[in-house]
Amino acid sequence: MGLFRKTTVHVMGNLSSDSGADGRYRKQAKENRRREKEKLRNLVLEPHTTAELRGYIEAKYNVTELPRDDERYKMAYLGVKAHLVFRDAPELLKTPEIGEPDHPPRRENDPDYLAYDRNREERYQEALHLSREEFPMHLHVYNIPISQGSLPVAWLEVYVETDHAYLAFRVVHLEYEEHYTIDRTREDIVRFFGAGPEDQKAENERYLQYLNVC
Repeated sequence: MGLFRKTTVHVMGNLSSDSGADGRYRKQAKENRRREKEKLRNLVLEPHTTAELRGYIEAKYNVTELPRDDERYKMAYLGVKAHLVFRDAPELLKTPEIGEPDHPPRRENDPDYLAYDRNREERYQEALHLSREEFPMHLHVYNIPISQGSLPVAWLEVYVETDHAYLAFRVVHLEYEEHYTIDRTREDIVRFFGAGPEDQKAENERYLQYLNVC
């Protein structure tokens, strides 16, 4: 996955002129590339472990992880497990993957899309039924209240999976006014988790998530 987006500028008239809209676009594109390169040079690659991340969340936000019998935990476990199987161990699934049809837009009763949907559901169910021995996974879920005054108006669910060093979030009952607080909380947690040189080399989820908040 490339980090820099290729920008093509079509110049009309005098090619040596930087005036007008085309000149401004070229200057803006050049400035954007300069900022991205500077951002990469200044990026600190000092990751924390998932154990350190859990301690940070519990101490800073004064929360404890949800118990395993909590329905919110059970729902999170299913979603995270399927995602990690698809990402890290697709070879464990016996059902071959069918690619998404390349003839949009999607139409009702389209046989190609119906087959695609069935394939996704079959693979999802197969991933969920993998045993703990086949796919080890240890998930910790935190529910951080986001308050307005003395009352919580939203909750930020934080998912920390230790076997695959995975971090994800889900926002529940979001009030528009609290976007800022939720975003700052999420960015704080991602920054603490960080990313390492091996993540940068692979340009994996952890690295891209970290890069996005720096």
